[in-house]
Amino acid sequence: MLAAFAGAAVTVPALYMAGDRDFVAAVFSEDIAKQSVLVPRLRPAITLPGCGHWTQQERAPEVSAAMIDFLRSL
Repeated sequence: MLAAFAGAAVTVPALYMAGDRDFVAAVFSEDIAKQSVLVPRLRPAITLPGCGHWTQQERAPEVSAAMIDFLRSL
């Protein structure tokens, strides 16, 4: 069902945030590093030190502030 979108770029502004203790982000770090190829308006990634996978629960104030800053920049 998604074949029509294979290789399609995400053309809207985007933000990527992850914790430096997130196992999923660590496993897919090479793919994450290459994501700007398909997401040309991706802002610089935000890495939250000492944070795991559930960034919005572990670091709610920092996640909210980063999202608000991102939205204000649009």
